[in-house]
Amino acid sequence: MLRILTTLLALAVAPAAAKDSLILSPCQPGGAPVTEAEMAGFLEGAWQMSAAGTGFTTGTNLMTVMLRADPGSGRLMMEGQGMSVPLHPVGLARDVGAGAPAQPAFDIAVESLTPDGLSRDEVTVLTGCERPLRYWWSMGSGARSSWGALMFVGDGMASGYMANSAGGSRNVMMTR
Repeated sequence: MLRILTTLLALAVAPAAAKDSLILSPCQPGGAPVTEAEMAGFLEGAWQMSAAGTGFTTGTNLMTVMLRADPGSGRLMMEGQGMSVPLHPVGLARDVGAGAPAQPAFDIAVESLTPDGLSRDEVTVLTGCERPLRYWWSMGSGARSSWGALMFVGDGMASGYMANSAGGSRNVMMTR
């Protein structure tokens, strides 16, 4: 009986597994490179965000944000509280002919995206994610600017931070 169930499961999964771009997790090892548009489609949906103040920023903001794949560009957008910003991926395959990915003027290292400054090795041990998927965003300019970064360590969890030009900053945790 167990052998029959195993065979049926293998047959059911085989057609899906044959696709090069099957995404089961933002941390899946090996396989074909995942494009920005494919990952945007995988991550889109409603996420619960908890943003705890750090330094002189106090309190915790709780909100629902929507991650949405822009149909025109394939870019992942983050929307919430009346704002919409594109999320720029770090290390995803780019479309043929696309320019070089932009680089932020702030820290997007794995250590800066965990509340306690965990190293890449520590994140790997704790989550099983060898290459955490990272995105960054920024909006505004000069004295009225804000920026942040997120690291997806599972199909339903992300951590990161957000900051602004007034000196405020928050540790961010997101779950589906």
